[in-house]
Amino acid sequence: MRIATIAEASDLAGVQLSSALAGFSHIFPPSIPEPTLAELEVEWHALLADPSRTVVSAAVAGVAVGAVVYGREDTDEMGTDCMLLKLYVTPGSGSQGIGSMLHDRAIADLKTAGFSKVRLWVLERNLVARRMYEHRGWRLEPWSRTDWPGSGILELGYSLEL
Repeated sequence: MRIATIAEASDLAGVQLSSALAGFSHIFPPSIPEPTLAELEVEWHALLADPSRTVVSAAVAGVAVGAVVYGREDTDEMGTDCMLLKLYVTPGSGSQGIGSMLHDRAIADLKTAGFSKVRLWVLERNLVARRMYEHRGWRLEPWSRTDWPGSGILELGYSLEL
């Protein structure tokens, strides 16, 4: 694992795309367009260029297999000032502990930086991710949101005391 560079934006977009297509197919209906690699590359370029974000990538044999994004947020109504924004692992790497290592690296870095509480959003029906976070002490909060109005797809808020 290491801090990612802007040169890895395409590779990390590919990690997110493969993970999302494999892991979320049971969540999103066909009426919601799948993300494209080009859209995700733009997003990853912005994240990698943002000094308030840390992006850590994981690779096996030189190929990107996972990434985590975390960092400062404006203090919000939930009382947090940092957030775990993304955590993706390629489908073939899901049971190798890479996601756990990326998660633990993010939490350790946030603690070292002096944060006391972190939050994240997770898809309500992404039960694998929810179990992983709950196993690591994340607490389900009474917040929810959706980026897909009328779809019935919700993201649930979680927080973790550091």
